[in-house]
Amino acid sequence: MQQQNEVDSIYSGPVVAVSLSVLLAFLTLMVSHHISRLTPGLDKLVHSYGYWIPGSQGRGPDGSIGSYSGKETLALLVWLLSWGLFHGLWRKQEFSLRVWTRFFVISLLLITLGFFHPLSDPIVLFIAGFFGLP
Repeated sequence: MQQQNEVDSIYSGPVVAVSLSVLLAFLTLMVSHHISRLTPGLDKLVHSYGYWIPGSQGRGPDGSIGSYSGKETLALLVWLLSWGLFHGLWRKQEFSLRVWTRFFVISLLLITLGFFHPLSDPIVLFIAGFFGLP
């Protein structure tokens, strides 16, 4: 019987991959929310990504959930695709979890603040002005 001399090590790369993908999905949710509020055309564009979700177009007893279906779909796609990509790249990588945890918490707080309209609306309108949007 042959014994295994190598100890399987646990890498921190997959942990960083999944938590970064969650941050990117949360950021996508925030950005798509603000984009959909700029014009009715952009709202319809964001909404169109979620037409596959039951209730997104007003059929059913509770009516339409509106463009939230598109926002959630975009966030879901970013989450799954980035998780798969980062996991594949970093599955055998070692990262400092102490540094990553600080970055993750600070980023999570900043993205959460982005959902508060009194803080984010001036920034969103300033950026939208560069693209000629109202």
